[in-house]
Amino acid sequence: MFVPRISALAGGLVLLAGGLTGGTAHAALDSTSSGMVAVSITAAHNVVMPTTIQPGVNQFRVTTEAKSSGFQLVQLATGYTLDAAIADIDAGLEKGKIPALKRFEANTTLLGGVNVAMGKVGKLTVSLPPGSYYAADIERNRPSAFTAFTVAGADTGATMPDGPTLRAVKSASWAKNPKSIPRKGTLTFENFSSQNHFVGLIKLKPGKTVEDFGAWTEAQMNGQNGPPPVNFGESFDGNVVGPGHTAAMNYRLSRGNYVLLCFWPDANMGGMPHAFMGMYRGITLK
Repeated sequence: MFVPRISALAGGLVLLAGGLTGGTAHAALDSTSSGMVAVSITAAHNVVMPTTIQPGVNQFRVTTEAKSSGFQLVQLATGYTLDAAIADIDAGLEKGKIPALKRFEANTTLLGGVNVAMGKVGKLTVSLPPGSYYAADIERNRPSAFTAFTVAGADTGATMPDGPTLRAVKSASWAKNPKSIPRKGTLTFENFSSQNHFVGLIKLKPGKTVEDFGAWTEAQMNGQNGPPPVNFGESFDGNVVGPGHTAAMNYRLSRGNYVLLCFWPDANMGGMPHAFMGMYRGITLK
């Protein structure tokens, strides 16, 4: 998978790639609209979808027969093969080899994704220009988990959904606003930064603050493995969005105080997660 899961913390850092699904879609995209793409993922993590879709705004409605799947859209640079990408994912993102991570980032455009559990529907809305792409279930890093598709023909004419928007800015920072968002619905992520990022929302434990989270990350980097001030069981993340791109995802969480963060590894910092470089801030879900 692109990013190992944060499902536990034992003996140090484990990165995030799980999430919750739910919420609503924008009314402009209904079951009869142009721009609706049905995606089913098999129990073996193979992606089944149309081989050609229209350019413009598309909403991918994703279901899975597996326990969980991570649906991700990716475009490869000319001459960079799927086999090369899979090898670099394994070496760079699974094993922490920085040259492979840099090669992967230099040759891919990551266009967002959504995590989905069996029996749920994940909804991802993106605008795609004509071209060749892959849709992957990042739970499995193998050729069969990547499905090629083409974007061609007339524009869908659809529009991006309404809802709160979170923005990555500079190299690895979050915009200061919004301070709060609804606890469910459709969340848009705009990556205005110069690096790959993904949205992570993790609920603070009762009585804990975002300052406590900062102190915990610093302690982790110093080899002190104390208990985290957040509840990783109450979390959401979207999959990875490259610089200059936007993706909207459905989400559902409980009300409360959260940390907004990104755990994508920074190749220029030896693979350090962006959150450990200060890419986190507090946010309230109402």
